[in-house]
Amino acid sequence: MQTMSSNTRQTTITIKDLTKLSFNKYKNQHWATQKRFKDTLRVLVGSATKESLKGGYTLNFDFYFKGRRLDTINVFHYCKIIEDKLFEQDNENRQICVKVNKGKENKCILTLKKI
Repeated sequence: MQTMSSNTRQTTITIKDLTKLSFNKYKNQHWATQKRFKDTLRVLVGSATKESLKGGYTLNFDFYFKGRRLDTINVFHYCKIIEDKLFEQDNENRQICVKVNKGKENKCILTLKKI
């Protein structure tokens, strides 16, 4: 799901059905299992939006997970994979904020603001 506001040049993308996996567990997985995780997340991002963006954004990631809340640092692998899927070049993105919350479903609400 994607919404866009032209006045503020802001876009919101909701990525649903995330697999809950902390970075600690992810980094200890076999490379083939990591690749499956990345590929699945890329498909979910592609289902949420067809946008291919150029850099120059601030990114606000709001993660929601069922059960125990993950530490903020343990979701940065999601951020990197999502950013790489959305942007051809991400080196112009200036600010990335991450919040992790307890929720009723596993999802990420990403708010992008053009700089």
